[in-house]
Amino acid sequence: MITTSAGSRNWELTAPWTGARIKVPAKFIVGDLDLTYHSPGAQDFIHKGGLKNYVPLLDEVVVMKEVGHFINEEKPNEITENICDFITKF
Repeated sequence: MITTSAGSRNWELTAPWTGARIKVPAKFIVGDLDLTYHSPGAQDFIHKGGLKNYVPLLDEVVVMKEVGHFINEEKPNEITENICDFITKF
């Protein structure tokens, strides 16, 4: 029997979508204290065109100040406002 960690299993399950583009309008919101935002290369990917390459209709990137990973719990009103502002464009 071969066992795998949950992480490697996720890579296996998502493999068919490697390189896929998100082809609908989108807004990306991240907290400036989110550890994933500070992963090596993440900020360059987000702000220097890498994310836009995979999400061509990316409308905006919002980096919320003083917010970690659980942005909807930490700043629910601001998240709601960002989502409503985005939706009203359509």
